Amino acid sequence: MATSTSPVRILIATDIIGDAALVRGILKEEFRGVFTSTDTDHAADDFVHHQPDVLVLAFNTLEKSEHCYLGMYRQCPEIHLHPHRTVILSSKDEVKRAYELCMKDIFDDYILFWPMTYDAPRLNMSVHNALRELAALKAVGHKVTELAVHSRPLAEMEQMLEQQSAAESGCNDMPGIVEQGGLTRPNILVVDDDEFQHKLIGKLLQKENYHLMFASNGSEALNMIRKAQPDLILMDVMMPDMDGLETMRNLRAKPTFAKIPVIMITGKSDGQVVSDSLKAGASNFVVKPFDRDTLIAKIDHALDIAKS
Repeated sequence: MATSTSPVRILIATDIIGDAALVRGILKEEFRGVFTSTDTDHAADDFVHHQPDVLVLAFNTLEKSEHCYLGMYRQCPEIHLHPHRTVILSSKDEVKRAYELCMKDIFDDYILFWPMTYDAPRLNMSVHNALRELAALKAVGHKVTELAVHSRPLAEMEQMLEQQSAAESGCNDMPGIVEQGGLTRPNILVVDDDEFQHKLIGKLLQKENYHLMFASNGSEALNMIRKAQPDLILMDVMMPDMDGLETMRNLRAKPTFAKIPVIMITGKSDGQVVSDSLKAGASNFVVKPFDRDTLIAKIDHALDIAKS
C-alpha cells in the first residue's frame, strides 16, 4: 500500500496506552505524522502542540470520546480556529449512537472498531476522506471560522451530557447551557466566601432569566470555570487565600477565559478599590448592600456588551 508523503498530522486521543499504540500502528502504515495523547487532562495541550488535521478519538466508549472532546473544546480556543476533522471509534453496541453524533455534526465520521479491529483499513480510508474534505474547503477559500469546530452542536452535546449527569445524580442544578421557554439562560458564577451573600444574591435574582452557580473562594471558582465556562462572574473583592483581584488576574491571564465579564462586589465604595478592580480587568462593580435594580442593570449591560 502506498505511503502518504503529504505533511499531514493525526492525533490519537485515548486513555489506554495499548489502544493508542494499536491505532497508531495501523495509521503509521500510510501516514507519517501520527501522534498520541493518552492523558485526558492534557488532551487540549496536545491538540495545541500538534495542530492535527485529523483527531481520532480512540476511547472504548462514546461517552469518554464525548467528554474528552467537550473538555478540549472548553479549554482550548485554538480548537475553534484550527481546521480539522474528527473520527470516533465505536463498538457495535454504540454504532447507532455514533451515527447520530455524526449526523448532528458533533463528529465527522465513525468506524466500527471495538472490541476487535473489524475493518482496520476503514480507519485509513476515513482519514483520507477527512483530508480530502479539508483540502476541498481550503481550495475554495473558506474562511477559518467556517472550518472551525461545530460550536453549536458541541454546546448541545454539553447540555445533553450535563442533563444526563444531573439525572443520574438526582440533581437538576447543573452548570452548563440552560434553556427555558426556548430562551437561553445566561450562566452567572457568584464568587463569595459568605454563604449569606450566596442566598441574598440568589433571592435578588431568582425571578430573572439567569442560571446561578456559586463558589466560595478563588481557587474553587477557577476550577468551576474550567469545567463550565460562565457568561458572567460576580466576584467579591475580599476573600481569604486568593482575593477577588488575584482571582481575576489569574482569569485574565488565560486567553480562553479572558473575555468573560467580571463584576466586582465590594463592601465599600473606596476609590482605590474601584480603580484596582478596573485595572485588573473588571467590567463594573457593585457595592453592598445591593440595590436589586442596579445589580440587574449592570449584569444585563455587561452581558449585552459581551455578546456584541
